[in-house]
Amino acid sequence: MRVLFVCTTGGSGRRQLGGAERFLIEMLPALTTRGVDVVAATPDDEVAQALRGAGVPWRPLGAAKRVDLAYARGIRALVDEVRPDVVSAHLLSAAMHARAGLGVRGRRTPLVVTLHNSLWQYRDAAETLRAKAAVQANIGTDLMSRRLRPHTTVAVSDFEAHELRARGRVRDVRVIPNPLPAIWPEPPGPDSVAPTGPVRVGFLGRLEREKGADLLADIAAALPEVEFLVAGAGTTPVAGRANLRLVGRVDAAPFLRRLHCLLVPSRVEAFGRSALEAMSLGVPVVHSGAGGLAEVTAAGDGVLAYRAELTPRALAAAVRAATEPAAWDERRRELAREYAARHSFAGCVDNWLGLYRTVARDPR
Repeated sequence: MRVLFVCTTGGSGRRQLGGAERFLIEMLPALTTRGVDVVAATPDDEVAQALRGAGVPWRPLGAAKRVDLAYARGIRALVDEVRPDVVSAHLLSAAMHARAGLGVRGRRTPLVVTLHNSLWQYRDAAETLRAKAAVQANIGTDLMSRRLRPHTTVAVSDFEAHELRARGRVRDVRVIPNPLPAIWPEPPGPDSVAPTGPVRVGFLGRLEREKGADLLADIAAALPEVEFLVAGAGTTPVAGRANLRLVGRVDAAPFLRRLHCLLVPSRVEAFGRSALEAMSLGVPVVHSGAGGLAEVTAAGDGVLAYRAELTPRALAAAVRAATEPAAWDERRRELAREYAARHSFAGCVDNWLGLYRTVARDPR
């Protein structure tokens, strides 16, 4: 079976390394080892570099603007060349252009679309009427193109699936939750203890308003006795504080293991992969409960997960509760093991492989 993956990483005109990009970097080599003939079509960036390094066949292809007819034609030409059994499009730009590129002539080639987010959640969280209108335009274009070119949709959480079904009236939606990374440490054992030294609180993700990066400096100011480590990159500046340090991009597991608590103050979140990673290592998470975060953290409420309103004062209070020495007990280790088992990478590969095989036998 041959699967063509298309993705304009980060969307047209900007680069990022978020959940969708990490999915491609990890999942495509794994599918290759399972016997899938994978071809990746992305811009030439960190994702492409990682895929080439893993030996995944790669073609340079991406959108240069929001509506890029050359990109749609490039997808069509690549489909004609490699003749995939399935086209798998990731993120909005690739989804819309893949639908246009395949069109009527390519209707026999099954298409699977994964947005990795809720457009309605982005619209609701937008600060200005202009920003809301821009997202609404994307919603309208997405829904229209879905009707013109039917396909299978994959949601990364029940939250995202509900958004598509209830707000978009999308019918063919499958749910495949995000996994832990392909290479990830074992959950903490019975002899493990909390990190030593001063209390360290971390942030791990894109430095954008939608991820709550604008709140970090004020939360740090409310907790002057706590050391804040902010890992990631983005466009939202984080004001300097004596107890706050920007550490750039990091390897997630060693970073998380240093922390007493991970802060996830997102306004927009279809899943919450950093929260999952932290909890699988027994690191408690203070979070907003936005979107898929409530779903991912539900099993750990009050033990590994502490939900708070999106204000610096409320988040700071939740950090204090999460980092109380008395909270470090066997329940956290048990939950960590449950999270690790439920979100194993191998199980996720099985789910995607099964979906592609089913769709390839049922072209639409």
